[in-house]
Amino acid sequence: MADVADVAGMAGMAGMARAAKRAGAHVPCGRRRLGGLAGLLVLTAVAALAACGGGSSDAGPEPAPSGLCAGVGTSYATLVKTPTAVGQSAGATLAGCSGAIDGPSWTQTAGPAVPLLAAKTQTVAFDPPQAGIYTFRVDFRDPAGAARSENVTIDVAAAATGTGSARLALRSSQSVRMGGNVSVRAWPTPGAGDGVRGIAWTQLEGPAVTLDTTDSHVALFVAPQVSRDTVIRLRATLTTTNGQTASDEALVLVERHAQAAASDAAALWAGDHVSRVYAYRATSPYAAVLARCVYDSSLRTDNLCPLSQLPFLAQEVGGVGGAVPTVEQVMNRVVVSHDWAGRNFETFLRDNDPRGDFRRMLMSVTAVVIGAQVRPSFYYAVTGAIYLDADNFWLTPEERDTVNEAPDYRSNFGSTLQYTTLWRYVRGSTSLFQFFDPRQRVTRGTAALQDEAGWLMLHELGHALDFLPPSAYGALNATLSPWGNIGPRFQAGQLTSDLVPASHPLTSAELAALGQVRFFGATASAAQTSYTPAQVAAFFSADLATDDYAYASRREDVAMSLEEFLMQLWLGVKRDFAIVPRPGSGATGSTLLVQWGQRGRIGEPALRPRLRAIVQQLVPWVDASEVDRLPAPTPMRVGDSWTGNLVLPGPPPPSPRLAKTEPTLQELWLIDQAQQRRLRLQPQARPLPGGVPPR
Repeated sequence: MADVADVAGMAGMAGMARAAKRAGAHVPCGRRRLGGLAGLLVLTAVAALAACGGGSSDAGPEPAPSGLCAGVGTSYATLVKTPTAVGQSAGATLAGCSGAIDGPSWTQTAGPAVPLLAAKTQTVAFDPPQAGIYTFRVDFRDPAGAARSENVTIDVAAAATGTGSARLALRSSQSVRMGGNVSVRAWPTPGAGDGVRGIAWTQLEGPAVTLDTTDSHVALFVAPQVSRDTVIRLRATLTTTNGQTASDEALVLVERHAQAAASDAAALWAGDHVSRVYAYRATSPYAAVLARCVYDSSLRTDNLCPLSQLPFLAQEVGGVGGAVPTVEQVMNRVVVSHDWAGRNFETFLRDNDPRGDFRRMLMSVTAVVIGAQVRPSFYYAVTGAIYLDADNFWLTPEERDTVNEAPDYRSNFGSTLQYTTLWRYVRGSTSLFQFFDPRQRVTRGTAALQDEAGWLMLHELGHALDFLPPSAYGALNATLSPWGNIGPRFQAGQLTSDLVPASHPLTSAELAALGQVRFFGATASAAQTSYTPAQVAAFFSADLATDDYAYASRREDVAMSLEEFLMQLWLGVKRDFAIVPRPGSGATGSTLLVQWGQRGRIGEPALRPRLRAIVQQLVPWVDASEVDRLPAPTPMRVGDSWTGNLVLPGPPPPSPRLAKTEPTLQELWLIDQAQQRRLRLQPQARPLPGGVPPR
């Protein structure tokens, strides 16, 4: 029986999703539901304000044009954010006036030491610890390709003093290529005994943009098209409950960078936003080609890098029979938007991969790209690389400041259905996914990297192994590109995600069709909107999927199964999956009642034959008999809340919060993440050369 996850018209639906992705935040705000806390916060001070620059964003006069490159014949220019005082954010930017700036690198030369988290971008920002003069040198290549160096001085004044003095800091000034998503967060500090009444946003300079301030603490917009590097200057003003005011400004440099046109069928990144990245290790033997080979808007089907330039990691270590790759060999293939992302990724490997299992899986990739603008995460068979959202890797509040907060474009898919599904990983009776308040300067310990990034790594590496399993290493041809090697296997239907679903298919046509609604944005039919949670539970419990995301495609079906198995085997955590009624406004894990659910569904005896085949083909160094040793799943208590079902097994605990009407930010975030965290993954539907979508 054919795999019903590959329903007719899937290629068309993939195209629809891709078109939506290209539109990104250009979707009219009146129609977009923001994901995450931006869409959940209901602030009484701004409850009646419009989502897109309404009462919380001052329309005001037309912003002044950017004068940064006004000088005749100017090839580049620097700009310092002024004025700046302690308690505000300091910043400086370097703009290319006659062309692109290449290889910017900032170094502090004088003043109290400050961390520069974005030192290899065109804009730096920091929180000055004290008043004084801060000086920096920026080295770069100008638009003509000449090596240049400029000195920049930032004069920081003392903080305002006095009873009730309020402060506001905008974090942070930044650079973004045109078409990219921008988020700037306001950090208010009212005086003692005071509070926040409201935060108003204004654009002071640059081409006019539409500010989305649904959450008044964050301004979101899409960087406009520009003819040269252009500054957009924003101001936010805090008003406290006692009538105090404070303001700060942020510089957003919009880089002139031509992306591949959506109509260019030969372009790998047609219609996509490709952000600035660079090789994390400048001394890597692949440093000169890494970004160009895996994440460059100029990549086309006729200029792909051969494996002789950037081989798979397996080729470097000798294939299946070779040694386990070292951490150093892996790090030589890491591409980042910020150095901290590479540093934390290395910490993840050193702390969480004692047997080398993650490194073995990484043998099927050419590179690892970690970017503050990468959302959702994905694997791309054409380049052989995985692309990871940096939000999974931050540890300090300063690192978090550099990660874009724009929500995923798929946040509202399936909103007309009567049900939704929730999931989480648990260790004992504790969820791995903890709340880190975005309005607090939170630091995460390195142990959080396993919880935040472990499942993501296993999922994306599952895709990589599906397209290039260990059995294929020996036949790799160094004269061909990654796709030149993988394409024939794909076209011949030789992937594990072709073979296993053929012999052990998913059979629910209803869930296959619902997968197009929930993960690709298809319009739900009358029949689909009439399905009750109990009906959906009956469809799912009788089938072989571990999560309804498996119905996005058979590629996801295999990746989900492998991810859950390895999370349980290697990291000792189990996965909860439940079907619940669609949440209403203010719903939390304590108010949503489980209609059906299991902990550790991967241990369901009916799933073992297909799981064993997946394990044998994709991770052959793992003893396949481990599949038979998996414990049977634990059923959730129907009628108890999602939160109450954290404790399994056992008698139903009391659910005292069922009638709560004012949920906390933590409760809202946790239930949102239980629904939306899977949106950090991109369904395997990226176009491949020849226009063939990976089904």
